[in-house]
Amino acid sequence: MNLNKHFEYSLYLQANSAMMKLIGLLLLFVLSTAVIPATAKSTLWYTYEEGILAAGVKDKPIIMDFYADWCQPCIAMEEGTYPDPRVIGEMSGFIAIKVDTQKRIDIESKYGIAYYPTVVFLDPGGKEISRHVGYLGPEEMVQEIKLSRGKLPKESPGFEILTVLLASIPLYILKRRADR
Repeated sequence: MNLNKHFEYSLYLQANSAMMKLIGLLLLFVLSTAVIPATAKSTLWYTYEEGILAAGVKDKPIIMDFYADWCQPCIAMEEGTYPDPRVIGEMSGFIAIKVDTQKRIDIESKYGIAYYPTVVFLDPGGKEISRHVGYLGPEEMVQEIKLSRGKLPKESPGFEILTVLLASIPLYILKRRADR
């Protein structure tokens, strides 16, 4: 009998130890996945044609970064401004397009770009709403994005209100019947 209790207790310790290891591994997994996305998040940059198409399909405004490989302020923005988590967060509501002005002179001409870096903000239809010429640090970029977002056309109530009204009619009729 005593040997049986000792055997049960040793199984309990083994099971408890295995359970603690499993809980530890799960906790480690949860903590690592909670940290990784925050540090791994970055902006998805499109080419010009892909970005214009994506903006139309997703109905999102556009941020276009016009740069040149030899431009030191452009390089500083690439290395310091765009990877900043605050900038990434603000840009998430936009389609981001990079235009290498040394390769895409046609697009540079279309938007009248004369200096680098130049950041152009467009509404989802491709109409320019604002632009900034010159270097932007993370704080300044966040402010420019917020200002541009404020200049976007406000959504009209349109079909959303119609849907709410149509859904409300049966409820109104049911309430009237219940009141009688």
